[in-house]
Amino acid sequence: MQPRTPSPPAGDPGPLDGETHARVLDHQLSGMIQGISEKGLFLIRIRSTAGNSTHSPGTAIELEGANVLGTTRHRDLSGMAQSALHGVVKSILTDNPEVCLSFYNRAGNLTLKMHAFQLLPGIGNSKALSMAEIRGRTGWETIASLDEACQIDAADLLADRLCQEIVDPHETPNLLNLLIRA
Repeated sequence: MQPRTPSPPAGDPGPLDGETHARVLDHQLSGMIQGISEKGLFLIRIRSTAGNSTHSPGTAIELEGANVLGTTRHRDLSGMAQSALHGVVKSILTDNPEVCLSFYNRAGNLTLKMHAFQLLPGIGNSKALSMAEIRGRTGWETIASLDEACQIDAADLLADRLCQEIVDPHETPNLLNLLIRA
């Protein structure tokens, strides 16, 4: 039996308040859909209605009227859902570029020795400084211009970091809480 997130006290907003869509990670034969919300990147469980067709990973589902059972933990996801997570998070970032660009255009120093870009896999101090210099004061208008200027796959790098934080919510600093869920 999978754990269920308790409902918040009356009047308190729940983590899924304001969520309108989710993406499928796995649609199991039992009718259970494991997914991720598009806005806050919360892992969720949805009970599929009888007669619904099977959804493939990455398919968008409207949450209004859906039987959302609550949030879940990464370790409780099926193997299929875990393997689909990175690709689905990357597609959410690509389809909603303002979230991705917001990070790259606003990221700054976390400490005297560490820039926020260094939280991304494979970005060291010199690359972070170079990216900040290229960004200048105006930033980037598109993910494509960011990718070209910095020779990176911006959505992929950010998806890598966000997936690390989904797997280990205690990862700090936590971009999910600082950037996505703030």
